[in-house]
Amino acid sequence: MKFYAVRVGRSLGIYTTWDSCATQVKGFPGAVYKSFKTQEEARLFMGEEIDGPQPGTGRGSTSKSSSTAVDIWVDGSCIHNHREAMQLGWGYLIREGGRELHRASGNDIPKEARQHRNVAGEIQAVLKALEWCGERGISSATIYFDYQGLEEWVKGYWKAKTPFTQAYVATVKSHGMDLRWVKVLAHSGEEFNEIVDQLARDAARAGK
Repeated sequence: MKFYAVRVGRSLGIYTTWDSCATQVKGFPGAVYKSFKTQEEARLFMGEEIDGPQPGTGRGSTSKSSSTAVDIWVDGSCIHNHREAMQLGWGYLIREGGRELHRASGNDIPKEARQHRNVAGEIQAVLKALEWCGERGISSATIYFDYQGLEEWVKGYWKAKTPFTQAYVATVKSHGMDLRWVKVLAHSGEEFNEIVDQLARDAARAGK
């Protein structure tokens, strides 16, 4: 029996069949995966510490496990209605181990953020998704996003110059989560990116 570890793909994790692994990596830009003879080797490849489970702790062991890591897909949208007014929306999708945990969307974009157009929606999607994760004790996530600034601002490579982007950086850091950022090409046909794009568009259209 082989164990297939997907470190970069649609949904990260360890799979026991090639078909399930292939679903996560085929056609995915920059996919990183490898097969192993033992689960321990696969877990080490994924960056986990192998300490074994601790009975009675509720969350298993103190090592990073796949149960506390999720994949978050985010997007924002900006459309113009018949009065040429901007309508903004956001959407996110959270998955774990090949299954969907939650999805949400909305158009509650702060007025001071509207100058950022669709980027404001994408920022709002990140903040909403991290809030949902924080409420459930999720400590680690990979965020798949369109706009490069989402990662660059948080890591300090770009300077956050507006109150909205500054608040974004502070809020993301305040969650204290272990985050990994993966930029995806917008409108490239990638399944989950298309889902959140549609969620954001529908939310924007529903706005006034």
